[in-house]
Amino acid sequence: MTFEKEIYGFIEYIEAKSYSPRTVDAYRLHVTAFAGFLDRYYPRIKKPNEITREIVDDYQQFVRQARSRNGRPPANTTVRLKLNALRAMFKYFLERDLVLRDPTAVIVTPKEEMRLTRRVPSSEEAIEILRSIEPLDATSTRDRAILELLYASAMRTSELCNLMISEVDLKDRTATIIRGKGGKTRIVPIGQYAAHYIELYLRDARKKLLRGAKEDPGNLFLSAIGTPLNRQTINRAVFDKINRRLEGDKRLTCYSFRHAGATGLIANGVDIAYVAQLFGHESLETTKRYLKIEIGDLKEQHARFHPREQQLSTGVRA
Repeated sequence: MTFEKEIYGFIEYIEAKSYSPRTVDAYRLHVTAFAGFLDRYYPRIKKPNEITREIVDDYQQFVRQARSRNGRPPANTTVRLKLNALRAMFKYFLERDLVLRDPTAVIVTPKEEMRLTRRVPSSEEAIEILRSIEPLDATSTRDRAILELLYASAMRTSELCNLMISEVDLKDRTATIIRGKGGKTRIVPIGQYAAHYIELYLRDARKKLLRGAKEDPGNLFLSAIGTPLNRQTINRAVFDKINRRLEGDKRLTCYSFRHAGATGLIANGVDIAYVAQLFGHESLETTKRYLKIEIGDLKEQHARFHPREQQLSTGVRA
């Protein structure tokens, strides 16, 4: 592989910078693909400083013109990720004096697309879905706990999959997210419903899922064979069953419930800064501004305004 040593150095660098495992894996895949492109079309290139702007521009066109097996062009988000990985690598090369100038300056990334296939349920729809999952066995009890937690806390899919039992305080009704985006730690309220169903899940269901496993990994949520869930298995295990019952082409995912919980808070008048902390946003490009708010204030706002918590004061059944 072309300048293999330098690519490995870049991967080690972003791992040390606390990039999320998902981003590290994606960047590794995309910069390796770029090296493969060089091996195929520019075999004379052996060092990073031999890469020209013309070569990067050629690769940019190569990425845009690629087609999937069904003949579809790549989504703008896919193109952006591939090119951003390249930019990040050459920024690293520049800092290490491996190149004299940045050839990725010619890159023009496409605009982000509207995600039309992503469905965000309304508060009424989300609560109806929650009620439809009766905790009758180990997996359905787990699924209910997962959905209640996603809806209440708005944590990311990876954060939920990485959440350990020790990081959930059912008495205080909070969860500590230690491995959040960028390696940041934050505490989020989980509300009374999520705490109730997590406690129900821990009482018996998790032990049943753990049967047959060699050891307990410590993660809060487990697969049917006792292993930690990941982004693929959690959507497949939990949401495929829900999506089969829904009409239309738009599918629900973990993100759907993360988004639904936050938009429900905003719809009920919560300051967007509280929602930003719940989301774990470092920059408020999407939530306008970012303020540091104490967890006590956030819990108070959560209890007052979250659609699921409001049911307690109205006497609506769980």
